[in-house]
Amino acid sequence: MKKDDALASLEAVNRAKARLAADAKWPFWRHAAYGLIEAAIVLSVSLPFSALLAVAGGAIIATLLVIKDDKRRYGMFISGWQGGKPRLVTLGMVAFIITMFALSFTTRGQPFPAPIAVGAALATFIACTIGSYWWQKLYREELGHGAA
Repeated sequence: MKKDDALASLEAVNRAKARLAADAKWPFWRHAAYGLIEAAIVLSVSLPFSALLAVAGGAIIATLLVIKDDKRRYGMFISGWQGGKPRLVTLGMVAFIITMFALSFTTRGQPFPAPIAVGAALATFIACTIGSYWWQKLYREELGHGAA
């Protein structure tokens, strides 16, 4: 490969990254949907088994609908498992969700709504919604677009 070809290829990659960064900006409802799905999963483990299945099943269906909507609306779905700083945000959110999941599980068998489980779900909603925005910001920065 000649030097000019290599430079042209690198420039094409940079243009593609810039287009991806420009497209990788989701509205508030999309971030909130992620937070709500995670909150539902956290709350579900405090519920009786049949309700757990219904809520967790609803969360799975909601996840599939969000993925389908992302692909239809934006032409892509980007998982949270990207490299660099976005991955650190993802790992932090996973650790937080597991902690809230365990906290919610401790209320299993208590009358619904168990305040601890509801608090854990609310904290999960807030943390995951904010975390989703933060993830988006870092992802776009890594693509070279700058601040979200």
